[in-house]
Amino acid sequence: MMFKTLYQPIVAVAFICNTAIAAPITIQENSIGEAYANAYGMLAQSEMQRTDVPASITLAQGILESDFGRSELAMNANNHFGVKSHKGWQGETYVKMTEEVRNGNVKLESAVFRLYGTVSESYRDHSDCLASRSNYVTLFLANTTDYKFWAKGLQEAGYATDENYANKLIEIIERYQLQRFDKKDVLATYNPYAQKSPTTPKISHLQENIQTLEHVLYEAEMHKAELEEEINKKNQSIGKLQRQQKAFEQKIQSEIEVLAQHLTNQQTLIGDVQQRLQTVEEEQRSMKKDPLANQFNSDGTQKGSVEIFPTRQLNDKGVFYQSGRKATIAQEDRNLLEIALEYGIEYQDLLSYNDLDNDEDLPAGYYIYLEPKANYVENKEATHQVKIGETVHTISQRYGIKANKLYQRNHIRKGEEPKIGEYLFLNKVNKDQPALKEQSTHNATNPNFGAGGANR
Repeated sequence: MMFKTLYQPIVAVAFICNTAIAAPITIQENSIGEAYANAYGMLAQSEMQRTDVPASITLAQGILESDFGRSELAMNANNHFGVKSHKGWQGETYVKMTEEVRNGNVKLESAVFRLYGTVSESYRDHSDCLASRSNYVTLFLANTTDYKFWAKGLQEAGYATDENYANKLIEIIERYQLQRFDKKDVLATYNPYAQKSPTTPKISHLQENIQTLEHVLYEAEMHKAELEEEINKKNQSIGKLQRQQKAFEQKIQSEIEVLAQHLTNQQTLIGDVQQRLQTVEEEQRSMKKDPLANQFNSDGTQKGSVEIFPTRQLNDKGVFYQSGRKATIAQEDRNLLEIALEYGIEYQDLLSYNDLDNDEDLPAGYYIYLEPKANYVENKEATHQVKIGETVHTISQRYGIKANKLYQRNHIRKGEEPKIGEYLFLNKVNKDQPALKEQSTHNATNPNFGAGGANR
């Protein structure tokens, strides 16, 4: 529906088929009125023949409400009767400022009016509006073209709020002799405004008026049904579009979730690949080294004693920390039982902390942990190369990591020992098992030291 808007207040009659507000109008010289009557007289007569609305009344209302066809509504919307739009109107509309009387006060308001393609459409709509409203039925039943009767009847039925509306119509009709367009014979009717006694209208004319009203009501009902059907179709279209939009949103959301999952999987895969590359790089670096280079002199003789337990500086309490775990040093005159008593630890707990069955012949310098060892070595990402004299147990003591973790991460069973020069993974899982000694190395004097500790 197209809207035309003009924000210029003018004085007009706001006609909505059952109410209107008439503002004062200056009656122009006879030439203007005659020109309007000559232009639209036959149109008004045609409507009179169709609906029984007197042509003089139609012309007078058109002159009064359109200012002789010169008003904004008449010029821009072909609307000669100030007919406003309402919710049942399906045609185009025209918006303008108009003066309305509210509780005796004139107020400037924005109003929506009907827009017609031609003036004849405006005349026809005006007649249909009068004929289809119950408050004007008395005028049609009177079956008269008496313009005074119609003018006063329209005002009493609430057509306009202007108290002088009827007198203005009568003045216009008489000034321009518009009653000459009422060519139908004036039948004897009941006219409360006439001086003569009322007469009874003919039955045939009453029946014709009733048929006309029934036809108008039938058309109105048909139009209403068409509008309801159109509204229902539009509502169905809206519902379909809403369902399609919801389905589309759900599809988009599902695709987003799938993409997010793919992204997560890709990130996980990238992390695994990076970790594998790091492992491969470590292995390649290890393969390039001579595993025994640090164990022998250039002439092939074995180097001096291997430092299995590097010397550690003890604090004033005789302890140091390895991988975040508190430890001390075994000495020739300081066995495991004495260490347990010194630090207030149960002897069996101390054995468990260090993966030992007993403390027989622990060599000097051996690391003794005063609390459970860690699951991971702190600040140590590289692997450990096995040296002469080292076992899984001594390596776990050196780094403060539980021996069973080293067994698990390097796929070694308890009692098995890696060959000298092999690499043990401390914090990561080795994908391959290191080469093992053909027979587990045991220290003849200390099975704990040589065999990797107790089976716990």
